[in-house]
Amino acid sequence: MKHLTRKASTAALTLATVALPAAAIAHTGEGAHVHGGLMAGLTHPVTGMDHLVALVLFGALLAGTTLKEKQLGFAAAGISLAAGFAGGIALGGHVAMEALITGSALLFAAALAFPASVRGKAACAVAILLGAHGWAHGVEMTGSLAGFGAGFLASSVLLMLAGLPLGQQIQKIAPALRAILAAGAALGLMLLAG
Repeated sequence: MKHLTRKASTAALTLATVALPAAAIAHTGEGAHVHGGLMAGLTHPVTGMDHLVALVLFGALLAGTTLKEKQLGFAAAGISLAAGFAGGIALGGHVAMEALITGSALLFAAALAFPASVRGKAACAVAILLGAHGWAHGVEMTGSLAGFGAGFLASSVLLMLAGLPLGQQIQKIAPALRAILAAGAALGLMLLAG
């Protein structure tokens, strides 16, 4: 019974976290998000709920996969984030940016219902969606490019690593309950898209 209560508490906390639409949007288009310097790079992926959720869920996808799949997944994520960051600096913003950010988190949540044998390959394939997160920050970049970029990538990798234990816990849940949990998380994230 205690084990079931802990699983239910974890599921409730996860759903509550992803259903906070007001706090989740990190890119309001207002001047409040000044991106410059190492500290801004380190803190924004943690304080921007949309990034926090997507990066942790991406890491959770890699739980239970082979070491090679983890390495490829993290490499694909890093390349995608860096490429998006460079694209945002070079090309500016796009109206679809927030939808892509929310969509990536939705996809990562839904993919948690898949068995680990499929998730490793899926994570490598969908890592490109993390480029939207890098893109948003490249668009908003001011100040020290090197400092912010280094902090942003380091913090993003740490959040993905933090997702691994979450993914391991999710994999202990029965497949049907895991699908319900993933659907609930996806539904909460859909609220972000409005």
